[in-house]
Amino acid sequence: MDTMSFEVIFQPDGKRDIFKAGTTLLEAARSLGVDINSVCGGAGACGKCIIRIISGKTSPPVESEYKYISETNIENGYRLACLQKIVSDMVVLVPEESRTGTQRLQTEGLDTPVTLDPVATEQGLGFAADIGSTKLAGYLLDLSNGEVLTVSTEMNPQIPYGEDIITRITNAIQKPRNNQVLHEALVDGIRKLINDACIKTERDPEDIKDTVLVGNTAMQHFILGIDLHSLSRNPFMPENLAQRNLPQETLNLAPKSPIYIPPLIAGFVGADCVAATLATGLHEAEETSFLMDIGTNTEIVIGDKNKLVACSCASGPAFEGAHIKYGMRAATGAIEGVWINPETLEPSIRTIDNGTPIGLCGSGLIDLLAEMLKTGIMDSTGRLNRIDHPRLREHNSVYEYVVAWGDEPSHDIAITQLDIRELQKGKAAIYSGAYVAMNRLNLTPRDIKNVYIAGAFGTYIDKQSATLIGMIPEFPQNNIQQVGNAAGTGARMMLLSRKAREEAENIPKQVEYIELATSPSYNKEYIDALMLPHRNLARFPETTMRLDKTGWVKGKLHG
Repeated sequence: MDTMSFEVIFQPDGKRDIFKAGTTLLEAARSLGVDINSVCGGAGACGKCIIRIISGKTSPPVESEYKYISETNIENGYRLACLQKIVSDMVVLVPEESRTGTQRLQTEGLDTPVTLDPVATEQGLGFAADIGSTKLAGYLLDLSNGEVLTVSTEMNPQIPYGEDIITRITNAIQKPRNNQVLHEALVDGIRKLINDACIKTERDPEDIKDTVLVGNTAMQHFILGIDLHSLSRNPFMPENLAQRNLPQETLNLAPKSPIYIPPLIAGFVGADCVAATLATGLHEAEETSFLMDIGTNTEIVIGDKNKLVACSCASGPAFEGAHIKYGMRAATGAIEGVWINPETLEPSIRTIDNGTPIGLCGSGLIDLLAEMLKTGIMDSTGRLNRIDHPRLREHNSVYEYVVAWGDEPSHDIAITQLDIRELQKGKAAIYSGAYVAMNRLNLTPRDIKNVYIAGAFGTYIDKQSATLIGMIPEFPQNNIQQVGNAAGTGARMMLLSRKAREEAENIPKQVEYIELATSPSYNKEYIDALMLPHRNLARFPETTMRLDKTGWVKGKLHG
């Protein structure tokens, strides 16, 4: 059987090829570029890659498939692509809900002027890229005047190998070949950004004379092809924190362009955080400021020109849809905003591109938690209350609230009790990291004059909802600025200005890094922050006053 090969056709794409017996359908889809969501990297642990086999034999289902697919649907050909092996010629349907969709990628950021003084001595083009764990954003600039000629974006091509950084690091250290595959995928993704930008502007990649790349620590290791073992064990420190000046032939991104990668601050506070700090000006601020770049890892920098502290919170991928039953990225059809009528408990929803709702993205999940808390659907411990209402039900032995009805119960979009627990973990990690960092400088939220929330997720969340559930400290709302892709702005600044590049190289010297894993107070802070908004309501006085005017239900720990 191992020597046999079979034809697999993926519909509705119509893509097909011949594959060896034993290849999984997810592996086959990856090789053809078929869009299938895979959060866990093919481990059968997320249930996002559900496909339907229209024709052909199937390999026997494994126990974990029954966790995500009903027995009836398994009998009707629904399976997990990562676990279904090719054992015959097959026609496979990829449902819309199993696709990542048209991803909304944040490229805009602060418009920070610099005195034009590029490092490149030869006039021409420059390219700056922000390498995120979810998305890549590239900027093609004219070095003679600093104009951004175009922006190109792509999903990070490593996503099929693991939604979160930890999964990718684990895959990379298991086999050297895996690290090489992840390295090559990322390099190819950046080359594609460059080629797309040049095609859009009718320019030649040979005209690019300088390239700046920023990313978190893991992404920098992947782009350089460095061994990742040091990031997988305590003290989680990279081998080299310094900036990199690489010759063109190291990565071959553009024929005549050297590559600059800024320095790192610490193990999980990378060059993207340095770039965002540069863009927001924390390193030279007269007033105390706060920067938070929310993602699978949330980086936080607090302080002023005299001193900065930084930390990285393992906030997890829940707010990007991972480990959430109907979670998804911010793509067409994702529910991005929710309001619940306090009298009827009926929701009103807003979807991206006004599409038919197919799931919940991060901003929608935060709104949903806030609305369920205000209306008493959920108490302050995060427990769904047993209310006699058609939208509150027990489904497949799990209690849930239905946000959008489908044409049958299995197609309803709901948030489950298990989902809420995952989101509580993420919000608790973010808040407790922020609190520990503020406490290191003896600061309260009222002491901080400028609050910058960066990143794609941070751009679209409702800051009041985020405060109400205790994901961010109770800052004065007028002090909060959502600044978009600040890392991309910082990368462009370093491309256009020698001075900006020098400032970036000095930023790590101003920063005291807090390793939260070894912080004596972090674990207690994390446990207290699991409650909504927090176990200690004195931390959220105005929020508590707002909640007291609603139908919120206090859990036992709140009396």
